[in-house]
Amino acid sequence: MPQHEAPREQAATPAPIIRVRGLVNRFGDQIVHDGLDLDVRPGEILGVVGGSGTGKSVLMRSIIGLQQPIAGEIEVFGKRMDQLDAEQSKDLRRHWGVLFQDGALFGALTVTENVEVPLREFFKFDEPFMA
Repeated sequence: MPQHEAPREQAATPAPIIRVRGLVNRFGDQIVHDGLDLDVRPGEILGVVGGSGTGKSVLMRSIIGLQQPIAGEIEVFGKRMDQLDAEQSKDLRRHWGVLFQDGALFGALTVTENVEVPLREFFKFDEPFMA
C-alpha cells in the first residue's frame, strides 16, 4: 500500500445465526450432503431451492434438530445443536416455527387462525394481544 493511502475501514461482519460446517447426510448408499457448509447472518433472507430429492428438507430438518446428521457441526444462535440437553433444545426451538412442505393448514380456519394455533399452543398470550 502506498504511504499516502489510509487503511480502509472494514465493516464488522456479524456472527452467523445459523452455521453449518462439514454436514454429511445419507440414507444407505444415497449421499444427500457431503461436506456442506452454510452461514446465515442476521438480516439475511435465504431461499433453499432445488429439484425434488436434492436434500432441501433434509438440510432444514438437520438445522432444526429433527434429523441427526452423519457428520458435521450445526450451530444456531451460537449453540451447537448436538451439545444441547433436552431443556436447552426445547428453549432454542421456541425461536422458530416450521411448516413442512406436506403440512396442510386447517381448512376450516382462516390464515390468521392457522397462524394463531401454535401461538396459543406454546405461549400464554393475553386475548387482547391475540386479537
